Amino acid sequence: MTKDRKIAFVIGSMSNGGAERVISIIANHYANLGWTVDILMLLSNNCSYQIDSRINLVDLSGRKSSRITMVPSWINRLRNYAKKQNPDIIVSFVARINILTQIALRNLDIPIIVSERNDPYMDGRGVLVDIFTKWLYPKASHVVFQTKRAQGYFPTLNNSCIISNPVEIHADKKEVLKNRIVSVGRLSEQKNQRLLITAFAQVHKKYPEYVLDIYGEGHLRDSLQQLISDLGVEDYVSLKGNVQDIHNEISDAKLFVLSSDYEGLSNALLEAMMMGIPCISTNCAGSDEYIEHGENGLLVEVGNLSAMADAIEYMITHVEEATHMGTCAKHTSQTFEKSNVIKQWDNIINISIN
Repeated sequence: MTKDRKIAFVIGSMSNGGAERVISIIANHYANLGWTVDILMLLSNNCSYQIDSRINLVDLSGRKSSRITMVPSWINRLRNYAKKQNPDIIVSFVARINILTQIALRNLDIPIIVSERNDPYMDGRGVLVDIFTKWLYPKASHVVFQTKRAQGYFPTLNNSCIISNPVEIHADKKEVLKNRIVSVGRLSEQKNQRLLITAFAQVHKKYPEYVLDIYGEGHLRDSLQQLISDLGVEDYVSLKGNVQDIHNEISDAKLFVLSSDYEGLSNALLEAMMMGIPCISTNCAGSDEYIEHGENGLLVEVGNLSAMADAIEYMITHVEEATHMGTCAKHTSQTFEKSNVIKQWDNIINISIN
């Protein structure tokens, strides 16, 4: 690829999140290739990821509180940016931002790649977003999905492809493990940590030597802390918040659990699999395409408390099988290893430009 190219990414912010992490990895890759790289942020100028110093973080957020009133301004700012900077390609992440980006760049000769980052069947996108995405996505150079399920929501698209999240880890599973169960995710309704905490409380009665550590922050912290208190497991369940070196933090755990009601594709789950930690996940989008039940992890029905408790107990009591699943999960992770995924992004970006 030519080294004097310019690429721009569009996202809400670069705060903690799966889409943001993927952008940080791809953006760093193109900076290393010598491209000029801009990241345009519409909601805030926060950045929680390690970004190459050569990357330009462009704050288009403004300071108005109502997002509805900001829509014309965002469209204007995106269009002015595109006209002035004239990037070779623009890559937009998340449905609502994809819509704004495509409207802003109408009739400009700049290729656009848009990427869906959640489960469109479950993310509550609303009628307008549904109409606009189905109208605009066929006009993009490429539409990137993380899963077959998400791609299936747009059955008539002929410009779509599936690219997994690029995953990189900074620690392997430790040799000596503690009786810890871990989970990583925003403290929100979507992630349903309430299910996990309640299931753990049931299992803990039989296996009191185990603890549960939940990493992540969010608006449900207080209600989850109250649930922990109500269940009498304050000494055994901890809400750890956001941490810098999450892989090292969870590397001595015996089990990773994802309890989400829905996902686009969980980076946290893929990272735990790559580390070789035995994993349990609810049978939500993405998980069902990477976990083969009983072979490289366990899948449980979304929202099923007894099934979640049974799965946790199974992993605790079947150490050899759990270890085997962790080993198989690590082998599966070659599919979403960073270098393999980056090649797929390189391919569609190159095709779109040329």
